[in-house]
Amino acid sequence: MTKSNSILHRAAALLAALCLLASMALPVYAAETETEFSVSSSETIPGDDNTGNGADGTGSDISVSNLETIQKDADTTSEGSKTEPEISVPESGTIPSGADTTDKAAGAPLAEGVTGSENTAPADNAAADKTAPADNAAADKTAPDEEKTNLTEENTSDDEEGTADGGEDPADEAGAKETFFAADTYSEDETESDDRSAPMTASNEGGTASFIPNTATIYFAVDSNYQNSYWVHLYAQKKNGDSLDKDMSDTGTTITDSEEKEHKIFSVTLSQADYPGGGFDRLIFQYHENGNTENGNTWKGQFLAFGGKDKNNKNWTTIDKIAGKIFDATTSKFDNGRLNVVDNPYNESQWTRVEYYYAGMPLYFKNASGTTLDGVTATFYKKGENNTFEKTGSQTIGTVAANTMADQKITIPNNQSQFVKFSWAGYESERYYNFSKDNYGDTEYFDLTANNCFVYSGNGSTESPWQNAGGDLLTKDKTIYFDATLSSYGYDGEGLQQSPMPHKGGAMYCFFVAEDGNLTKVDMVQDPTQENSKRQLWSCKVPGGSFTAVQFSARQDADGKSAVDDLTKQYSTAEIPPNLKAPCFFADDGDPTAYTGRNGDITQNWVFRDGYWGEKDAVRNAESGKGTTVVDIANGTFTQEAGTKYITSTLYDYYTDYELNGFNRDSYPDNNTISQRGYVTFEQFNRALSSAYEKDGHVQYPIYTGHFQPSYNDWSCPFAGVATGMGLYGWGDPIKEKEKYNTFMAVNNSVLNTKGEVANDEAGYARTFQGLVEDKTSTSNANGLPVLKGTESLVDPHFDKEFLEGKNTFNTVLGKVYENVSFPFTKGAVFKKPDDATDKETNAEYWYYDSSKSSLYLTQDNGKFYLESTKNQKGELTTDIKSENRKYNNDTNGTCGFFPFNKSVGNGGASQYNYGFGAKLQFDFTLTNDGMVQVGNDANDKVPIKFFFSGDDDVWVYIDGQLVLDVGGAHGKASGLLEFGDNGTANTVTPYVSSNKTGGDVYKDYKDSGNVKSVYFNGKQVTFDKKGNILNKDGSPFTLTKGTTHTLTMFYMERGMWESNMAVAFNFPDHNELQVEKKVDVSGVNDLFKDSFQNQKIFTFNIKNLATHYKAKETSYTEGETKALPKEAYTGPQNPSDTSASLTYAPEPPVSKTGDLAVLWSATRDDPTSAHREQRRGTLPLSTAIDISQYSYLTFDVYVEGKQTDTCALGNLYVELLDDQGNQKGCINGKGLQSSDVYGAATALHPGQWYTIRLLLKSLETAGTFNNQLKSIKVGDNFAREIYLRNFTFRSAPQEQTKPGFTTEQYDIPDYGSAKSGQLENAKYAVFSSDRGNGDVVDENGQFLLQDDETVTFKDQFRRGSYIALQELTDPKLYDTSWTVYENDAPVKEVKGVPGFVTTGSVKTLENVRGTAPDDGRTEKVIGGDKNGHQIENNYVVAQKPDNTLVFRSYSGTADKDELTKLKVVFTNKVKTGKLIIRKYAAGKESLLNETFTFTVKFSDVGGQGLGVDIPEQKYECTVKKQAGGQEYGEVVIDRIPVGTRFVVSEDAHKDTNLQSVTISGGKDCAITEDGKRVRGSVVEGDTNVATAKFVNTKRQLTDLVVTKQWVKQDGTVIKDGLPTAIYLKLQRTKTPGDEGSWEDVDGYKSVMLKPWYDGWVTTFTGLDKFDVKDDPHVNYTYRVLESATADGTFYGGSAGNVIEIDGKKYTILKNTVQVEESSTTPLKLTLTNQLQDAKYNLNITKQDAENKTKLGGVEFKLEKLLDNGYLDATFGKNGVEAGTTVETTGLLTFNNLSPGNYRLTETKTAEGYTLLADAIEFTLTTDGECKRDATDFGDVQYDSTTGVYNIALTINNRKSFELPHTGADAPSLWLLIGLPALVAVLLVLVFRYNKKGGRRQ
Repeated sequence: MTKSNSILHRAAALLAALCLLASMALPVYAAETETEFSVSSSETIPGDDNTGNGADGTGSDISVSNLETIQKDADTTSEGSKTEPEISVPESGTIPSGADTTDKAAGAPLAEGVTGSENTAPADNAAADKTAPADNAAADKTAPDEEKTNLTEENTSDDEEGTADGGEDPADEAGAKETFFAADTYSEDETESDDRSAPMTASNEGGTASFIPNTATIYFAVDSNYQNSYWVHLYAQKKNGDSLDKDMSDTGTTITDSEEKEHKIFSVTLSQADYPGGGFDRLIFQYHENGNTENGNTWKGQFLAFGGKDKNNKNWTTIDKIAGKIFDATTSKFDNGRLNVVDNPYNESQWTRVEYYYAGMPLYFKNASGTTLDGVTATFYKKGENNTFEKTGSQTIGTVAANTMADQKITIPNNQSQFVKFSWAGYESERYYNFSKDNYGDTEYFDLTANNCFVYSGNGSTESPWQNAGGDLLTKDKTIYFDATLSSYGYDGEGLQQSPMPHKGGAMYCFFVAEDGNLTKVDMVQDPTQENSKRQLWSCKVPGGSFTAVQFSARQDADGKSAVDDLTKQYSTAEIPPNLKAPCFFADDGDPTAYTGRNGDITQNWVFRDGYWGEKDAVRNAESGKGTTVVDIANGTFTQEAGTKYITSTLYDYYTDYELNGFNRDSYPDNNTISQRGYVTFEQFNRALSSAYEKDGHVQYPIYTGHFQPSYNDWSCPFAGVATGMGLYGWGDPIKEKEKYNTFMAVNNSVLNTKGEVANDEAGYARTFQGLVEDKTSTSNANGLPVLKGTESLVDPHFDKEFLEGKNTFNTVLGKVYENVSFPFTKGAVFKKPDDATDKETNAEYWYYDSSKSSLYLTQDNGKFYLESTKNQKGELTTDIKSENRKYNNDTNGTCGFFPFNKSVGNGGASQYNYGFGAKLQFDFTLTNDGMVQVGNDANDKVPIKFFFSGDDDVWVYIDGQLVLDVGGAHGKASGLLEFGDNGTANTVTPYVSSNKTGGDVYKDYKDSGNVKSVYFNGKQVTFDKKGNILNKDGSPFTLTKGTTHTLTMFYMERGMWESNMAVAFNFPDHNELQVEKKVDVSGVNDLFKDSFQNQKIFTFNIKNLATHYKAKETSYTEGETKALPKEAYTGPQNPSDTSASLTYAPEPPVSKTGDLAVLWSATRDDPTSAHREQRRGTLPLSTAIDISQYSYLTFDVYVEGKQTDTCALGNLYVELLDDQGNQKGCINGKGLQSSDVYGAATALHPGQWYTIRLLLKSLETAGTFNNQLKSIKVGDNFAREIYLRNFTFRSAPQEQTKPGFTTEQYDIPDYGSAKSGQLENAKYAVFSSDRGNGDVVDENGQFLLQDDETVTFKDQFRRGSYIALQELTDPKLYDTSWTVYENDAPVKEVKGVPGFVTTGSVKTLENVRGTAPDDGRTEKVIGGDKNGHQIENNYVVAQKPDNTLVFRSYSGTADKDELTKLKVVFTNKVKTGKLIIRKYAAGKESLLNETFTFTVKFSDVGGQGLGVDIPEQKYECTVKKQAGGQEYGEVVIDRIPVGTRFVVSEDAHKDTNLQSVTISGGKDCAITEDGKRVRGSVVEGDTNVATAKFVNTKRQLTDLVVTKQWVKQDGTVIKDGLPTAIYLKLQRTKTPGDEGSWEDVDGYKSVMLKPWYDGWVTTFTGLDKFDVKDDPHVNYTYRVLESATADGTFYGGSAGNVIEIDGKKYTILKNTVQVEESSTTPLKLTLTNQLQDAKYNLNITKQDAENKTKLGGVEFKLEKLLDNGYLDATFGKNGVEAGTTVETTGLLTFNNLSPGNYRLTETKTAEGYTLLADAIEFTLTTDGECKRDATDFGDVQYDSTTGVYNIALTINNRKSFELPHTGADAPSLWLLIGLPALVAVLLVLVFRYNKKGGRRQ
């Protein structure tokens, strides 16, 4: 054996011995639990298996192993989910500071002395810059003989009446009699500030009218001579000899005579223009029999009410004697032409009062007391029974400040009213005031004409409170205005003797009339601010002195006897509305005054300029200003005619110069049409058009209205003679600018073309001029209007409603627009060829209108407009002589035209015609696959679908916004045709026109097989010489997608005068139609917010259907392509950087369903301004980008945790799409989801339910160029909430399948699954079109969406007789909803049905029913049998009506069962509103009387739904005044604010005062902002709990104190974690900081909560005095801040000491004072620091047996405190060591009063039989109450709040010493005893063999 082998043997032997020794010494092993930790090989400290123990040493076992640890549980508690923040209300009078006061934090107390119910009366917003409506004194209301402008020239017609038997027909007196029911005047909402005329007085030789009303209704009861075929006509003779002819209308009422016979009552309503002298000389009621243009009208007799048979037999009667009264014909002699009455005076006994005539008359209210009056209300009454009073109406004008005239006028509501009385908060008058002159009880009479202002003096005076309202109108320095926009036009070239006003290039003067008649002249100044418009506004200030009247002049004198239309009459203060803020006289233009040389009397030769008074900033509107009626619109009853189709249309009426002055053309005084006055009657209108064209500068073909006579062949009155004065854009001199002249004439006259060539026959006059408009509408879709050629976007002003209604450079109403007019079309085979039985057109019926066959007149039925057809005695359609086409010389040509405004024209012919108007007709249509319709039984008998027009002037037809037929130009009767076809893939459309002019020849000559296109229309052949080719922008042919709905829009204009032919026909396939219309009633909404409800597609509807007949039929629509966000985006969301917010995967969201993928976003802080969005939003990431370019929508679901009663605005939620380049789409610039982004989802989310949000991707704003490669979606909200978001899915729009053919068979209409289920089912994918051009389909949930004023149409989507459940899903907090069902545009007032098919219930009317789900009470019957082989009956086997449904059938009891059903349901949402009140108070006993303050208010989140666009900041002023009860404050009341609208109010700096404090009460979510200087909140409904902000100012010097709270450790290190959620601060001040007893609390800051926010622990104390103003000299204050852990606890930092305990930790409050620096202009700043004190500990050790838990006493431990260098800390215990022994019975040992530091615990003696703890335990006690071992939590640490000590519980387990195993010993020990010796033996054998085999040898 070598040495090395020997060594190896020895090593092996040693190893074997060691192994054997180890196996012998190994103690019995007990298996450790998972939580136990081995301290040494001999002893363990067990895990937490004793959960019942506490921190006193009996706590849970804590493992101290160095192998594994138990993490301390994270604190998962939170304040919970809040849907909207809580509001903390501090003690009254305090101003919370620091805490965020948006939706999250402290609210504010009620203002002192203010309750939520105070100031409940509506009040005008004094600073809203809205002028109040004002009454306009009528021009020239007194002394007509001296001042009244004559409206007529000498009457050239013979008005003498003859007898029926040989003399002149009495009918001749009335001229052309109208066959219509004259009506109450049409009136529109008076939104202008201009008032109707003040009542005028008049005198004449025959009597004096004590009162001349604005309108007067005269009634007539027929006698027994009346027959039903008669119509009643009123003839009256005016003072100047002119006649008045008016048809009377049937009132539908009767009177009963003495023989009990009933007699019909007719009525007619007249205006002041009809009785300019204040009465009539003669009045006659006439009977006429129905006639037409073929047989004329037949006079049957008359009744002479007063005045004789001859026009010279006058009996002057004032209008007030007959207005509102009925003439009883049964008490008068019937004149059949044989009576010879000469002297026939007014007989009062023949007249009986029906009503009064004060409707519309103004009253005013003045508060002359020193007290503000709230809720001022005028209530009107009429006579009741038994000497009582019956209320007829009321008007509340709100708050009227002391010594103030109310801004709002009071209008007498109706002609029944004759009494008024007033009330206001706390007062109601007992006295009724009588303005009717009819004595009644003890009522007190007052004169409406002289004293129409109620003055409340408050002093108990017994004098009459009624006074003249205009006493202070002409006070010194008040500005008076004169609007010369129209009066400055001089009618140059017409040879007139009158002058414009001002003279051309001249000045204007104002004369002020003193009581003694002396005049004071003041030069007027032209307003330079009107430079960018054509408005001419002059002004001057009232000079010093006392004045009673004012007069305007264009010269330096006011000599009335030489006035030539350049001087007004004198207007007294009684004639000027007293409530005008900026009184302005709107002067008339020169028609008629410029054309007349007399003023009603041949001895007078002066002419005064007329006009009316209104508000300077108002739009000029003489009709409302003078209270006249420009166009008479008759009243009638709309009745659906059988076999009639009604097309919705819009009519545009353009005003002549005469009409612009408020006059009615029925009374036009000049019958001569061959003059410039007769040719160019629209001079002012054309000047306004020209101004619009000039402003654009690119109009290629300016379009004007009137007869523009060419300079040709000595034709009379050429336009060139007046053109220079008019200065129209595009005009050219016929000699010097011939090309421009030719173009102008070619466009605006039928004679010339652009080459100057003259037409010489009717065919030439009928040439069209094409190319006047662009090929696309203004919106490029069906919603748009024609755009003039050459411009990019200038809509033809003729069809621009805003332009016509005043939004023009003349600031003038230039016409009137009548919308939703029902235009009737009848059915007939109008294209059949005469005498040709083989013509397929013989069987082809068309819907058509032909003005040569039927006259139409605009009529109204309770505000609903329709065109009424004239009929003969047989009830057949016929024409009317008032619609006869005229020639330039007033001759007729035997044909009738389309004159919808002509119903009441007189006998003046063309001069009284209402020429100059437009029409828009629009309807949806579909085409068959081949563009043909079958007309017979043979499938091959087809004719093309056609649209035909014939007439004059301009006609442009668009389909889906594309111009497809151009029949433009001022021309004679021209024709156009559209023919539809099929190119295999799409429908085609081909246009034809009869002819066109050179220069306007877009369509070209063509020949088809050698022939041109021609058709027969109503028996006459129409030939089309020109054919068009419609192209898209890219040059490709324009086609129409098959199977889809299209919209046809026809624009028509009559602008060339004389003739107005119209014929329209079409044969588009017809449908059943259900329309749904959305209206938002903002009539009660402040103008500031009205636009917020426009263009918002936010109104959601659900529609369900139950098909009661026929079997199942699927819809032709299928869902579009979808792309869902992958699961990885939900399971791996990225958390926000802000630790107060999180985004986590939500595997089980609330109310979930299989397949849902959701995340939960939550936050514990609010961020109302979204300033910290970057830190709050979480991210749903995508590993691979998704291409979303092909998708239209993004849908996802939202669920908010919280109370159901809470409301969360969707506008606070943000969803941002980011592409792979980081560009963003949606929620840009801090915005949330906007209503314009969201396709109809509820914008107010209520917690506890899921909402589906649908975003319109194309409407989302983008930052950068978004490339549609979606890489992530970021989400978050502005408030502390928990929000689940699930199922993000991108969707394309559903695609409609092409229909193989057209059919309206009911079994081919889809049933949506209801035919099988027999129940209501969602109408999934029902298709609808929209009048906004964006049709869609009902979604999978049965929902569709509308916006305000949108109408959608479902065509053939529901079977006749089926049930339709239609419901609006609206927000009841914001809207009151009602609905009306219409059939053919008329409301259903009586519920009937087709007999045998439907039964009716208890529902009587479907008009204006409150609710969101219509119900007609009808039940459809079960029908058997079959049709065309299709079984009718389905699973609807019991006739049972589902709740809240309509039966889709006609409501007529006479309708055919197969008649097409056309219903419309209109839902109206009236916006609920509330108020915001801002008040200004003085601090303490200070006074701010008469000081004016300005507030800035920022409104947002309109309606609580983020509606509309951003509203600019608004400024409001208030002046502090003495209020009722002696209080002084100023007040701003902003009313009519949509409920839920948010606001922020701040005060602008005031030079003499400082803002001391701000509080807010009432409202919702109201609070003070962080800076303590603003308030915010949202508006609540009504007058209770009104949001009221109180701003208190002081004249003292103030400062603010900004406090920043800081927490630091002992070494000064800032503490960021483990801080309290909030603390409370108290502010104190003193002049002597060294005297502890001198500190005093600051009011309002005695306990203010401070919470950490994004900018840290910061708050501001505002409005602090710099010093005590009572001290002189003064000492600057020192302020200090005290702290408390609770709101009502002890505050530290002062007398209670500077040590505060918060959450078990003690802090020392460092510097907490700051002294005011008087010269400083910046806020004081204080960093309030809390320094943490050292924590105190007790270490509680429990010693126990590791197995049986027996407590072990007598075990000794030593505890050593170590320094950082490892040495003992000698200051601890005895030389750095403390020792102790466990108690025998409990095993406990406690080391008390340990301070922070490093410690080592060593077991020095163990219990007998147990093994000693081998290693010491080292741990660290921190300064802030934590025990750490190896940087992890160690021991069970519990804080004892009673002692302020942290108790550490530590359990140490020991095991017994080694014993030999016994029977049944543990298996591991036995195997060790056997295995180790065996191992030694194996090793020895291996070593032996190694050597034997020749291990290494020497």
